Amino acid sequence: MRKLLILALIALPVLILLTLPASVVVPRFDPPAALGQYSGTIWSGSARWRQVGQVPMRLEWRWAGGRQWRWTAFDAGSRLEGRWSPGSVLSLEDVRGQLDVARLDLAHWLRFSRPEGFLAFDLDRAELAEGQAPRVEGRLIWEEAALVGTIEESLGRIELVFTPQDNELLAELRSLEPAAVSVRGQIRFDAERYAVDLWLRARPDRPDLAAQLGTLGERQTDGQVRLQLTGGLGW
Repeated sequence: MRKLLILALIALPVLILLTLPASVVVPRFDPPAALGQYSGTIWSGSARWRQVGQVPMRLEWRWAGGRQWRWTAFDAGSRLEGRWSPGSVLSLEDVRGQLDVARLDLAHWLRFSRPEGFLAFDLDRAELAEGQAPRVEGRLIWEEAALVGTIEESLGRIELVFTPQDNELLAELRSLEPAAVSVRGQIRFDAERYAVDLWLRARPDRPDLAAQLGTLGERQTDGQVRLQLTGGLGW
């Protein structure tokens, strides 16, 4: 009888831990305010990622052993997956999949045109820590890139390669194939702000497009347009 009682006392906390609802546990990790509608447990569950003007994305997770969880976020046009380890630093690994660019708030960068296409993720690691520059290793490719609005044109495929540096993160951009508009430049991130420095060039046989690109930035004597922006990261 005593042995059964001891086993019951040992098993009860484990049973509680295994079946504790995600709605009770997840909020204690201080998740983003956009995350809600939890279901399941911390070992296997789901939630909804709310975004203004967008259909919520479904987030699912499952324990992968040790201190790692596998997660998948998806909707009709996007699907991302990777690994997550809990801690004081938001740490994601092996982030793969695609995200519709419509989910990105780029109105400040492209005031008169709307981007189209999707981002193909190939990130080995992404870390966010308060008071530090983001740390990202890997690349994104803007597939089927295009602008719609004042400028309506295909941009082809654009690559962003991330390289962590001392106290900042560098993202280098370049066009991967010939297109009506070629893009090159970089984005730098520190702990609080970002700085964009992009160069856009229309094909020589598209003087009409060169004039339209001038609405995005500063026209150069060689026909290129330079787009420079800075702002706070907002986290």
